[in-house]
Amino acid sequence: MQQITSSKKYQNGVQVFWADAGNDRKDFFSFEDLIDQKINALDLLNNPGIYVINVAGHTIESSVAGCGFSSKTCEDEIIITRLFDAPRELAWRVWTEPEFVMQWWGPKGYTSPSCKIDLREGGSYLCSMRSPEGKDFWSAGVYREIKKPERIVCTDSFADEKGNVVPAAYYGMSPDFPLEMLVTVTFDVQAGRTKLTLRHAGIPAGEMRDLTRAGWIESLDKYAGVLGQAVYKKTE
Repeated sequence: MQQITSSKKYQNGVQVFWADAGNDRKDFFSFEDLIDQKINALDLLNNPGIYVINVAGHTIESSVAGCGFSSKTCEDEIIITRLFDAPRELAWRVWTEPEFVMQWWGPKGYTSPSCKIDLREGGSYLCSMRSPEGKDFWSAGVYREIKKPERIVCTDSFADEKGNVVPAAYYGMSPDFPLEMLVTVTFDVQAGRTKLTLRHAGIPAGEMRDLTRAGWIESLDKYAGVLGQAVYKKTE
């Protein structure tokens, strides 16, 4: 099995890419192939890093346990995987230290004027993000598990500026959002790079889940930029 590193959409299918002994490889799967193999084409395009390819058998499988095409265990989860050219220890710091987090927290166009993090099991965080229109949104949670530099599990809730949990309707969002969700982030070493997998559980299906996924993708794009700058400064 080879880890898929990227994918590209074509009119009649998806081309996937991976590295083998330092050489770039690729293969093409029609949409019919993916349906037969119970692979969600949209997820393969958005999150190629959670899939592996059996080259000889021309098959693709999810590398995330319990998250097949029809798995009920992932019905309320967003799963995003990224691969970064950075050491795991630095990727951990950029994810957990407020001075870094404030540079990438929130979707494109948003800023983060405040972020407080008590990084210990039982500790809490309270971070804000400010929209281009100047509206502040606060998030708060409690750290349930911390295994430095490998894994973080924390709750996630909408909050006011004092850290009190509030319903999503407080910010004009769908009342279907639960008061508490769960975020799990893992950092794995892969060929000298860091594979980050984010799982955000408890988000109801529909528009709000799609918006949340898009928000995380844009935040991770910003995270990649901050991490890249940190790598550059470290090597100066």
